[in-house]
Amino acid sequence: MPNLTYTDPFLGRLVTDDREQAAINYVESIAVLSQDWRDRLVVLRVYIAICLESQKGGDDDVYSTKLKSYQKEFDTTLVVAKHSNQNGITVPPLYPSLSADASR
Repeated sequence: MPNLTYTDPFLGRLVTDDREQAAINYVESIAVLSQDWRDRLVVLRVYIAICLESQKGGDDDVYSTKLKSYQKEFDTTLVVAKHSNQNGITVPPLYPSLSADASR
């Protein structure tokens, strides 16, 4: 398994090898990206999977709230990642993130 950094302490404790592998498979099935971008998207996808599996519904459900945030970040990150590898130049993910270690 890759050595990914999960910085959300609430969701990080729920990360499993199976969830991480499923996220890797998903990300690799939708785009060919650099390792840095792939890793960032895998972390986000793991968080999304945990939220989907754990949400109870309702306006005050922490998983539902986190799901909205991480889904939006995943969608935005995917667009940026796909555009980062244009003209043979790969731009690493250096912008701040809610979920992934900024040094990755």
